[in-house]
Amino acid sequence: MKRTYLQDEANTHYNLGIAYYTKGQYEQAINEWVQSLTKNPQNSEARFKLGVAYYQLNRIDEALKEWEIAVSLDPQNYEVLHNLGIAYYNKGEDTRAIDFWEKCLELKQHDPEIYFKLGIAYYNLSKEDQAISLWEKASNLNPEDSDIFFRLGVAYYNKGLDDKSVIAFSKAIELNPKNSEAHNNLAIVYYRLEMYPQAIESWKKALGLNPRQPDIYSNLGNAYSKLNQHREAIDTWQKILEITPDNSEVYFKLGSAYGKLDDLAKAINCWEKCISLNPNDVEAHFNLGVAQYNSGNFQKAIGFWNTVREKRNEDADICEKIGNAYCGLEDFNEAARYWNKAISYAGNDPHLHHKLGIAYSKMNKTQEAIFQWQKAVELESDHFEAHLNLGIAYYNMQKYDEALVEWEKAKTLNASDPDIYFKLGHVYRQKRKLDEAIINWKRTIELDPNNPNTHFVLGNAYDEKGMLDDAIMSWRRVTDLAPNDVDAHNNLGIAYFHKNMFDQAISEWLDAIRITPENGELYNKLGIAYIKLEQFDKAVESWEKALKYKPEDADILSNLATAFHNREMYDKAIEIWKRVIKYNPQDSEARNKLGIAYYNKGMYDQAIDLWKKAIELNPKDAAAYYNIGTEDFEKGRINEAIAAYMRVLEIDPKFVQVYYNLAVIYARKRQFRDAIESANRFLQANPTGSEADNLRTLVEQCEKEIEQEIGL
Repeated sequence: MKRTYLQDEANTHYNLGIAYYTKGQYEQAINEWVQSLTKNPQNSEARFKLGVAYYQLNRIDEALKEWEIAVSLDPQNYEVLHNLGIAYYNKGEDTRAIDFWEKCLELKQHDPEIYFKLGIAYYNLSKEDQAISLWEKASNLNPEDSDIFFRLGVAYYNKGLDDKSVIAFSKAIELNPKNSEAHNNLAIVYYRLEMYPQAIESWKKALGLNPRQPDIYSNLGNAYSKLNQHREAIDTWQKILEITPDNSEVYFKLGSAYGKLDDLAKAINCWEKCISLNPNDVEAHFNLGVAQYNSGNFQKAIGFWNTVREKRNEDADICEKIGNAYCGLEDFNEAARYWNKAISYAGNDPHLHHKLGIAYSKMNKTQEAIFQWQKAVELESDHFEAHLNLGIAYYNMQKYDEALVEWEKAKTLNASDPDIYFKLGHVYRQKRKLDEAIINWKRTIELDPNNPNTHFVLGNAYDEKGMLDDAIMSWRRVTDLAPNDVDAHNNLGIAYFHKNMFDQAISEWLDAIRITPENGELYNKLGIAYIKLEQFDKAVESWEKALKYKPEDADILSNLATAFHNREMYDKAIEIWKRVIKYNPQDSEARNKLGIAYYNKGMYDQAIDLWKKAIELNPKDAAAYYNIGTEDFEKGRINEAIAAYMRVLEIDPKFVQVYYNLAVIYARKRQFRDAIESANRFLQANPTGSEADNLRTLVEQCEKEIEQEIGL
């Protein structure tokens, strides 16, 4: 067929357009193709190429117009359909793009690229299931395409299909090991699966490919933190600062890591830096408050937490924490105020009512404290601490029955808590139920065998029951656990003393003195034990040491004076008794004994004056009357002696020595029946001994005299 002139001209312009396009001269190419289409408007290929040239110049709408005409001229043109899909996709019109790409699939059913692009478009429309299905088909058609598997990994992850996501990202990396983003995403999946070591390795690989990625360093540090590898986390996050030195978020994280390492100084420094970069970081202020609180800087903690209150709405948590800080400052009034505010926000929170009870208790507002703890158990019947504190309050009020109820309830809530049995033991002891007290303290020891306090009180209970050997065993356990427990050594000394085991008593008291060398009372007891062993010099030495620390102690002075008196060292005894009277002028007993010392020295007038003074100070001083009566008796003032002895018996009918002297006096006065009566009274109390034998002889003589008088 013969060609026309117009066809030749159209072809010329068409070919010129191709030449210009090839050289990148798109405007010239466009002019030629426009002229070609003027001559031959039905040339779909020319319209396709014209559209391509427009597209290169970003004249998208003009490109679309030409391609739309081209596809109307040639509906089976794959390239045109493909490009139309791309153009609409880039314009954000995913639905139009899908239409054209699906027509491409009708022409090429096994084109992985089209499946891939369709998947992206559907994904953009939030049709994840269709997208996944298309990408899975694409991966089957082209299993060597890393991008397909990467997209699948993302889609699986967003659908929560983490196992599949791991497989997809791993495949993408296998196909393209240098894909830093794939390594990063795989790490993210591992992190969500709590596979932190694997996440760390993947992030390290991502950073190896692209080191300047602050987000990856951030995530890597998070993974280290999850493994409690806080040092590694710190080292990682500090690398972010090399890239972005003023990153407040990094300083926040660093503060948290140092906090977990208990390096509060560095934690505080980091959070302060965070605030300097971002003054509105509420969490940094909050954490600074926590750090300062944990450091014991309660006032500073309050300052930071008040800033939190200013920057966000006040809530129960922040009010509770401020209350805690005021409690640390022992400002219990303010603590109570903030805990009350916390309750107003949180409603009836048993935990807060319990704390409020503690504040009231510290302010000695016992009834208010009890009310709050009762409120706590009303809201939470199983609130162990509230029951415990209620018991303490009742115990301190001597309401032992109420305390017992609360602690028995606490025991049902926490039967393995040794402290509750310890407390129960005390309340039973107060109720004079020593057996129950012992049972509870034994249970305490079963749960906590190495608490010396329990062994100590158990020893005291055994002592009260007269179970001295058991008491000794308990107190010995105390000294095993706490060798420097003075009270335990002292109690052991007393126990051994009562068992007449004086050497052992001395050993314990010497141990106690080693711990508290300035304890005068211990030296006093030591002296008494030495006296029992007839070690007079050591006793005196002990009492003199005791007086060094307790120079005015009447008991110590009396013991020393008595020791000198019994050794007939009357001058020394007199010296000491005078000291007793100097420190205690109203001590009638001391004057009485001083009088005896003077009497034994033959200084009778001084003795009598002292006994009279003793009676003046204490009209019921039977011993003074006895001494005066005895002096009268020895001086032959019989009637005066009898009068004095009668006064003794008025004061103290059990002063039986008087009956001995009266028996002798009455026998001499030939008042034989009175003598016999007095003698029998003495013998009832003292049936053995030399004095008893003497009186029996006297009674026999008196009876004979009576027989003679009546003529028998």
